[in-house]
Amino acid sequence: MTQTVRRIEADIAPVIGTQPPLIAFLRLSALACRTAPRGSLRACALLAADAGPDDYAMALARTLPEMTLRRPVIWRPGAPGRSFDEEWLLSLQEAVHRRDGASLRFLTRSRVRPEAVPYLQLLVRGLSERLDRTG
Repeated sequence: MTQTVRRIEADIAPVIGTQPPLIAFLRLSALACRTAPRGSLRACALLAADAGPDDYAMALARTLPEMTLRRPVIWRPGAPGRSFDEEWLLSLQEAVHRRDGASLRFLTRSRVRPEAVPYLQLLVRGLSERLDRTG
């Protein structure tokens, strides 16, 4: 059985104005991969150098439940406000941007499996960098 993963870039325009790009892409990806098999943490490291933001968002949406100690809450695209987990991801993105190791440790210590921290940082950093390039 093969799975078709559609690109989400065309779908992002109506949602992008209401949420930060990281959250908008993640919400669309989470919606698209609800029925897809979960990704492997180690597969995150195999993302191609030219992978786009939708590839990183899809990888993050697929592996986030495996990385965290409890299932994260990601709201549907277009929903007003943000869940605690979405706010946490935005804080993580800011800490990654600032290269703030103390904040990264604080944000991940009680919410992320220790072996998953490097993969989460890789995905958040990769998604953030690609969104900065396209935005």
